Amino acid sequence: MNVETNENTAGFDPADPALHLEYLYGPQWRAVVRIVERAAQLTAEERERLNAEAGKQMQAGMAALTGGGAGGLAGLLSGLGQPSEDPQPLQIASETAKEFGRSRNVQIAGLVAGQSVSSGPAAATGGDIAGLLQSLGSIGTLTVVSQAVTAAVLSDLVGRGRFTQDVYDALLRPWTDTIS
Repeated sequence: MNVETNENTAGFDPADPALHLEYLYGPQWRAVVRIVERAAQLTAEERERLNAEAGKQMQAGMAALTGGGAGGLAGLLSGLGQPSEDPQPLQIASETAKEFGRSRNVQIAGLVAGQSVSSGPAAATGGDIAGLLQSLGSIGTLTVVSQAVTAAVLSDLVGRGRFTQDVYDALLRPWTDTIS
């Protein structure tokens, strides 16, 4: 078979795995792959630390909700459906992904990261109740890993719109502070 090349197809190899990874995860696919591969190798101790980090994030969020100055939980409930004046990093990341056509990349990276967490060496095995409880205990781990891959997918967009370095750091910090 004779294949004609031109300047648009020169060097294009459809069998190149990098091409497929970039399609799945976006231009920052290497960073996503590093996190996913590392997440698949988490030890039980690392999972505990990641769960603790997720717990700290949740407590900080709850403290903000129940604090006095902003009306606490009642203020939150009364403001449902209205734009937030202080959006959270994941909300900003979601808006950025949508704006720049990366929502699919974030979703795929999150799914693959979740699979790597659930199939890693320290993951729950078997279908018994202990395995179910252990997998429920990994929700914090999954949350931290998902935030990390979201940050990685969008890392080249830092400084565009509301996706600032602070937002990127807030998404990635629990992962980088926990995993050496």
